[in-house]
Amino acid sequence: MTVAFTTLPGMLRHVGQSFKNPAALVHRQDGTWVRISTREMFETVRKIGTGLMELGLRPGDKVGIVADPSPFWMMLDLAVLGAGGITVPMFSNIAPDNLQYEIKDSGLRFLFVGSEKQHQAMKPFFASIERIIALPKSLESEHCTSWDSLLESGARRLAIHPGEWDAGSEAVRESDTATLIYTSGSTGIPKGVELTHRNLVTQIHGAAIRFPLDPQADSALSCLPLAHVFERMVAYLYLSTGISIYFAEDIKKVGENLREVRPTIVTFVPRLLEKIHAKFLAKAEMTSGFKRALALAALRRAAEKPHDSPPTLKDKLFDVLVYHNLREALGGRLRLVISGSAPLDPGLYSFFLNAGIPVYEGYGLTETSPVLAVNYPGHRKVGTVGPLFPQVEIRIGDDGEILARGPGIMKGYHGKPEETRQTIDSDGWLHTGDLGHLDNEGYLKITGRKKELFKTANGKYVAPVPIEQALTGNKLTDMSLVIAEGRPFTTALFFPDVENLKALKPDLGCEAMDDAAFLRSEQARAYLQGIVDEVNTKLNHWEKVQKFILAERTLSIDAGELTPTMKIRRHVVEEKFRKEINSLYAA
Repeated sequence: MTVAFTTLPGMLRHVGQSFKNPAALVHRQDGTWVRISTREMFETVRKIGTGLMELGLRPGDKVGIVADPSPFWMMLDLAVLGAGGITVPMFSNIAPDNLQYEIKDSGLRFLFVGSEKQHQAMKPFFASIERIIALPKSLESEHCTSWDSLLESGARRLAIHPGEWDAGSEAVRESDTATLIYTSGSTGIPKGVELTHRNLVTQIHGAAIRFPLDPQADSALSCLPLAHVFERMVAYLYLSTGISIYFAEDIKKVGENLREVRPTIVTFVPRLLEKIHAKFLAKAEMTSGFKRALALAALRRAAEKPHDSPPTLKDKLFDVLVYHNLREALGGRLRLVISGSAPLDPGLYSFFLNAGIPVYEGYGLTETSPVLAVNYPGHRKVGTVGPLFPQVEIRIGDDGEILARGPGIMKGYHGKPEETRQTIDSDGWLHTGDLGHLDNEGYLKITGRKKELFKTANGKYVAPVPIEQALTGNKLTDMSLVIAEGRPFTTALFFPDVENLKALKPDLGCEAMDDAAFLRSEQARAYLQGIVDEVNTKLNHWEKVQKFILAERTLSIDAGELTPTMKIRRHVVEEKFRKEINSLYAA
């Protein structure tokens, strides 16, 4: 049943009236899980929002959020929205020039920081911001108000003006801008995507139709950045359905948190699924004898078996002896694992399904709030991103581009009317930049990016993403980057999975080597050459990887080489490795 709220403050009122969850929001603090009840959350949001009004927040004002995912992130967000403000989620580890641009372009009045580290990272930009709000009490100063002080200020104002908050939150309209999200894109200046309350609320209702949740049985682990619209919308869904939201304490502790919390639903990006798969494989490699042979045979079977074929006796045996342990390593109760933000390799997809881990891939953009299509229970087809989301229309352009229309389409790019017109045509169709088609059952398949189609010096076209996915599916490689634009032939850069090296070195007779020596070794190169040769058998001759380099380090977000959602920034990595790339094309 669709709940009749049309704004995010309306959603909060619905939650306050409908649920009495003692663990609505849960976070890790000093080694224990701390629970915040529905009532406490609702009252905190009212006080924080009223405290912001006391500071001078007016409807339409922008408030930045630089904080790790937590109940405080969500409560600050809802407080700003209830006061009629607009939240601007930001990543503190993006390039300083981009941060400065986002602060200036958005016109921030206030900025919330969640820790001393984030306070320090944002300090160079404080002069252009009217007031800093900090979670730690220790950061309070003339220019900075602490969370506790804001709560106290809000409580005092509520006592004097008890109806002010309610009147303000009820005055918010569905057409009002709720948030300004800057796209992390791999090139160019960030663009601020303006999303309205209607954009996000229709997504919440659509998600509730596709993935019905039961507050008596379900719970969620949130482990992706809330600054990413995918996780934020899903967090709103969790909240609106009354289920408990546990916030992972650190992305590196997701496995540990899954086992502690034992959630029934989680959202991942493909990189996390790749990491989980690599850990399963590494653990199997570290065992010995019959146990090792059994585990490797089961993992190989899961990777190779068509996921929709009936299980054999061998599959049932593997399930009891191996796959059951994999599911327990993820908490043992997962019934919904939703993957988005980037393409999920079909082989990896099938692996998880064959192991009994219920993955559902979806697709969308920040500009579409975000979901356009998603696989869901009873409607899943590997190799596609699923049927269309409720109220979404899709049309395929003459050039194969996916065009989308519906209530989730953004209001526009902030301060960029011409770029908005270039993206959303006069008939309301948003041009996604992705290529794809709808099959005869209405499932959407993504085939590439218009802008990620490289043209070689010989005039041939190379789609890099499928090749990179194929090159990455091995024990040594964490990420790969295909080079072909304007070049006479195709080459690749490999970036190692350093966590896996301990398990791989014995297989190649390199136990005595340290990591640096191993990555320079002929054995590592020969291993990768075998991977390249196998991938090349499935490519056209102009797509085949002729030469490659194995880097001696991984890529990182902090170095600006990855976006906050762990996608490679091609232009940055190509510039940093220009000398190595040029050496591949030297005569």
